[in-house]
Amino acid sequence: MKMGNKQQNTQQYRVAFQEDTEIEMYPRTQDDWTDYPDSFYPSQGSPLPPQPPRRNTGSQWAYGGKPRKQSHSALWAFITFICVALLALMGYGIFNLYQGYAPFRERVNYTKQGLFAQGVLVDDIHIGGMNRAQAEMALGGQNGQGVNNLRITIHVDDETWVLTPSELPFQRNIQSVLDTAYAIGRQGTAETITSNYTPFEYRYAHLEHTVTTPAYLYTQVTYDKSKVRELVSIIENRINREPVDAQLASFDFANRSFTFTQDQPGAWLDGEALYQQLINVLDKRDYTATIAAQSTPITPNVTKVEMMNSFSLVSSFTTDTTSDANRNNNVKLACQAISGRVVMPGETFSFNQATGQRTVEKGYLPAAAIAGGTTVDEVGGGVCQTSSTLFNAAVMADMTIITRSPHAWPSNYVDKGRDATVNWPNLDFTFRNDRDTPIFIVSYYQNRKCTVEIYGAELGPGESRQLSTQVVDITYPPEEPLYEQNPLLPIGTIQEKKKARTGYIVETYKIYLKNGAEYRREKLCTSNYKMIQQVLEWN
Repeated sequence: MKMGNKQQNTQQYRVAFQEDTEIEMYPRTQDDWTDYPDSFYPSQGSPLPPQPPRRNTGSQWAYGGKPRKQSHSALWAFITFICVALLALMGYGIFNLYQGYAPFRERVNYTKQGLFAQGVLVDDIHIGGMNRAQAEMALGGQNGQGVNNLRITIHVDDETWVLTPSELPFQRNIQSVLDTAYAIGRQGTAETITSNYTPFEYRYAHLEHTVTTPAYLYTQVTYDKSKVRELVSIIENRINREPVDAQLASFDFANRSFTFTQDQPGAWLDGEALYQQLINVLDKRDYTATIAAQSTPITPNVTKVEMMNSFSLVSSFTTDTTSDANRNNNVKLACQAISGRVVMPGETFSFNQATGQRTVEKGYLPAAAIAGGTTVDEVGGGVCQTSSTLFNAAVMADMTIITRSPHAWPSNYVDKGRDATVNWPNLDFTFRNDRDTPIFIVSYYQNRKCTVEIYGAELGPGESRQLSTQVVDITYPPEEPLYEQNPLLPIGTIQEKKKARTGYIVETYKIYLKNGAEYRREKLCTSNYKMIQQVLEWN
């Protein structure tokens, strides 16, 4: 039963068709299974397994022999063809891939160069395509060629200063600017995140952009501005000067002529403006600039020409003397004592100090003088006429009267209220020069006249001063004399001891005139000449 099934199964494998090719199946013997693993060997009494199909190549199919070798060669040829085709396809793909990869590698190599991007300019110098050392050399080194050649010329008036690096040290931030320049095209920005570019594409696009749209960078030169201030101060101290007024050099009392010093104009330099000029050229890197500045002249308050035109006779007053030779001698000596005196601004003049004590040793002689309400001979008698003449001249020269006293009674050589008595050492006549310029006193006696002249700067165009007096009260003496006994007189003698004199109260005014017209007056002093009753001595 089993054997019948085996034969039946073996014969069932007949003919099959695949892709219009006939495949024949034949029963196989035990020897035909030697090419299969042991697991495929049929057990004894078991039917043979199905045989694998074989492609009919036009010759007979068989197991073993020449027809089988021809089948293997065709298979390997087919496999070889497929491999070659695959390799060709892969080569073609690799070739196409390489063709697209080459520009990318070119861009990568371009970005990897240690050179500055094309289109990058520093201080208007194109450094694209340069390396770091070349860029530094092109820009002039660490401190900059221009800074090293700093030579700014400053002209002020007729003087010149030259500013060099030794006076003004510099520092230049060339390295930090080159760092910034080198970063162009080598880093992304916040825009990369929102753009359609990859970070590499963005950086490369940035490099390409600078070719058509250059990037301009500028270095900064730093310097100590306080040092510039110091340099300007040096120039200011040299240029700035106060004007020098012309001054009175001398006065020739004999010729009544003046000599004056030469005035010197001052100068003022606007230091702030010069400082700004320097800062501007330094910031613009114009290191060979020339700056011209001019000081402002300051005119002196008093010039030599003005003094020559204004210094002259300010006031003069003359009184007539008597025929008393001794008295005229004393007047002359007093005039000589005060003549040639210079009274500086703010200085006070004293008549007693100028003449000193009037003594015989100085040549003074006894002459009539008032003492105790009567007339007596006294050494130096008559010098009050000199002091009174000086008083009038001093008021007319616009001097400030400090001390002045009237006589016991009015003098006959000046009007009431215009005298100034003196007595050594307790009664003095003094005045102060409150003007801005000195005055010079010229006093002399000549032809029985006493004259005092005061020279100096004029009071002003058309200005003059005068004195005016006004009697405000009169007291007449009694008609009857007063008798006094003097036992020293011979018996039966009557003589006059004091004359009867009328008393006066007189106010003296200082009058201010402009072109001869009064425009102001001020009360200068009050003179009280007391009434004197006649006194007769008898015995």
